This record gives sequence, structure tokens and C-alpha cells, in this order.
Amino acid sequence: MTREGLSALAAFLPSIRAPDFSSGTWKGGEQQADGSIQMPWFAQSDAISDFVKAAYDLDWVRSFDWPEWTQTEEAFRLRNDPEALAGATADQLAKLLTVVIRQDRFAEGSLAEAFDNGLILSILERAKVLSDAANERRP
Repeated sequence: MTREGLSALAAFLPSIRAPDFSSGTWKGGEQQADGSIQMPWFAQSDAISDFVKAAYDLDWVRSFDWPEWTQTEEAFRLRNDPEALAGATADQLAKLLTVVIRQDRFAEGSLAEAFDNGLILSILERAKVLSDAANERRP
């Protein structure tokens, strides 16, 4: 990943860290007048929608066998061990982002959960560290 790609990803940090940040809300689930129940669905906030669009536009979401990769020790460590994530490469960050963004298509709300539990914040913080390091090496 390029220095610019890392910087662009890290640029989302202020909005994600903001006290009024919201991943979105669950909607639906109410009983209708005819007795049917509307299926619940997750309405992503504009911040999440903007983030996902940028992740695709900046090639952070990649084409690889991400369902298989989620079963690896590497994926498990990166998702569950803050020290492992703090040492992740840009490629590993891209794999994690691909998983959480693509997974949301199959398990609605899982991307919001990754924002709410701090996984996305940690990914962005690592992207900033990598971006800062790349800028220091820049001639």
C-alpha cells in the first residue's frame, strides 16, 4: 500500500474518535398493521458509508479468499491480539479491512460492530503509524 493510501485511511481517525461518532442504528422489526413483521436492518451512518467507499476507492478491499483467510492463525491473532495488530503490515490491514467490510454483506451489522468494539479504530491507528513512518523515510 502506498504512503498516500495509508494517509487517506488514517484521515478517518478524527471522525471515528469524535465523541458523537455513531456507527448507525438498527431499524425495522416492528409489527405492521396487517400483523406482518418488517425484517430488521442496519442503517449505517454517513461516516461508515464514507469509510467503506474510500476503502474500495483506495484499494484497501482486495480480491482474495477472505473466508479462508479468516480461519488462519494470522487472522485470529490480528483480530484478537492488540499487540499483533499494533505490528501489522499494510497488507495485513488490507486483509482485515476486506474481511470486516465484505463480511457485513453476509452478517448485517458486523461492520458496525467492528467500529463499536474498536477494531476499525485500531486498524486506522496502525495505518497512521505506518503512514508517519513512511513520511519520515521520504526524501
